[in-house]
Amino acid sequence: MKRAFAATVNFLIAVITLWCWIAILAAVTDMGSPLMAGGLYSLKFFTTLSNLFNGAACAATSIVLMLGKTPSQGLRTWKLAGTSAVGLTFLTVMLFLGPVFGYGGMFLGTNFWYHLALPVVSMVSFVMLERDTMLPFHKTFWAVVPMLLYSVGYLGNVLIQGPGEWPNRHDFYGFLLWGWPIGIAIACGLVLLIWVLAVVLRRLNGKKTV
Repeated sequence: MKRAFAATVNFLIAVITLWCWIAILAAVTDMGSPLMAGGLYSLKFFTTLSNLFNGAACAATSIVLMLGKTPSQGLRTWKLAGTSAVGLTFLTVMLFLGPVFGYGGMFLGTNFWYHLALPVVSMVSFVMLERDTMLPFHKTFWAVVPMLLYSVGYLGNVLIQGPGEWPNRHDFYGFLLWGWPIGIAIACGLVLLIWVLAVVLRRLNGKKTV
């Protein structure tokens, strides 16, 4: 029964994630918020990328569970990384972007799902419904890869093109508003935070150490 419920929850996360992105793709213009863009431009945001990454992991997990099989260690590591990624999105919105840009815009339209609902449900599902033998500790380091790659690409793009001006601002998250040292520190802090999230989620998800 629990396995079926976990499969259903993962399936719904995957479907809603895809539905939201289809809605975003259909909106090819500015969507009324500094952190919302339509069409393929949405892929510049970690919010979109992390949710799509997590949605794919949820879809794979759902299929495996529906087939009556136990997710492999590789799939569980992917799921840990995806859950940590959307968990980071949630915490970044609540602790940084919300205070800077206002919470109203953070939960507008599809951002309600990508910033709040899907991350929370994903973490609850991973911890409460998908408990299994604890993953090896070194698997937590895979969770930092998405944020690490994104940080390098984000800062590299700003370095090459400059911060820019709204509405074509390349530093759209505002990480460099206080200068490069603070911006780099924020990026490093986010990489560290996603790893800490992975460590915590691994511990809460695992029944025993391997």
